[in-house]
Order: sequence, then C-alpha cells, then structure tokens
Amino acid sequence: MSPHARNLVLFDIDGTLLRTEGVGVAAMLRAFTRLHGERGFSFEGVEIAGALDGLLFARMMAQHGLPADDAAHAEFQRVYGDELSRALTPSVTRRMAGTLELVAALREAGAAVGLLTGNYEHTAHLKIGVAGFESAHFPFGAFGADGPSRRHLTPVAIDRASAHLGRPFDPARVTIIGDTPHDIDCAKAHGCRAIGVGTGPYAPERLRQVGADLAVADLSETAQILDFMLGAA
Repeated sequence: MSPHARNLVLFDIDGTLLRTEGVGVAAMLRAFTRLHGERGFSFEGVEIAGALDGLLFARMMAQHGLPADDAAHAEFQRVYGDELSRALTPSVTRRMAGTLELVAALREAGAAVGLLTGNYEHTAHLKIGVAGFESAHFPFGAFGADGPSRRHLTPVAIDRASAHLGRPFDPARVTIIGDTPHDIDCAKAHGCRAIGVGTGPYAPERLRQVGADLAVADLSETAQILDFMLGAA
C-alpha cells in the first residue's frame, strides 16, 4: 500500500473544481416553478456559495408555504436534475485551473479522493462529468441531502471513504478543499486540514483569516499543494 494511502482529500465542487456561471441556480428555480407554478421563486438575499441544496430546498418551500416532506423533496430533486441536464453544457461549464491535474496526481500518489459538496449526489456527478472529470475520480463523498449543515457532511464523507476502501482515516490526515468559509469551517470543526482556493467569491486572504491551513489563488501549483497534503507520509 502506498504510504499516502492514509491521506483522504475531499473536494468541494462549485467554485472549487468548476463554475457553471449561474446555470445551476437557474435550473433550480425553473424546477420550483415547473412543480408549483409561478410564485415569484427567487434566491435574492440568500447566500448560495457554500450552501446545501437540501437546505435551499427547505427554505424555499417554507418561504412559499409549500410542503417539504420526503416525497416533495424527492420529486424536486428529480425535476431539478432534469432541468440541469438540459441546460448544463461544456460551453457554460468552466473547469478551474489545475483541478484535473491535481486530482490525477493525488490518485497517482495513492491518496483517497472524494467529494464534499452542497450539491445533490446526482447533480454533483452531472456537473463534474460535463467539466471533464470521471465519476470514478470521486467514488465516494457527502452531498447536499446528507445533513442539515455542511459540518454534518464531514463525518459522513469520512465514513463513506472508510467503508469504500476498507480502512479508517484519521481526521488529521483528511484535507478538505473549498472556496468558501463554510468549507474551511466544516474541516476545522472535525480536526481536518483545510485548503482555501480563491476561485470562488472569497479571496485567499479571507479564507486564511477564517482558518485555512493553506490558501491559494487557484489549484494550478500542483507540486506545492501535493507537498502540503502528502509531504508527511
């Protein structure tokens, strides 16, 4: 077994691995309208960056006095996935610099690689596929319907990595990479390391201020980032 097999790296998606320039949000709003008619659905005043899709669903339904039970949530996920698959194309999807190379280098080194994202699982894989990743690059993870907050996703992702690979992971050897303070918080709350990347709405300095162990402009400096994560084999 590679000496780096004890390392687990969990990637956020939107703003970290890729950007869809609002296509996902627009598809979500169309799904609400398709299911419930014209009610003026809007995310105005709602922080989208770092949010969980499941929480956005619950808030929107509550705002409009609509039921948010499991059946309604499942139907929304289905329709949202349909809307997103229609709208999401390579022309509106931008893979962030260095991400494909970093994922490949981590896997080559023997590290475990997964996702920790606010996206639903099916829409997460839809997005990464359009951006040029393979689902096999991220065989496990935690997603936007797996808990009530991003902090709840960290132990879910670690447990799924352990179950998938048949070995435990020490949180001290888990690194979460993301573009918002929420990504940093969900790492530090569980004793994990955090890399903040400035390809989303927050500058590296801001991510450093909220606790990122390493903050970079983007993920193109593969050697530097690998050394940070894997240097202590």
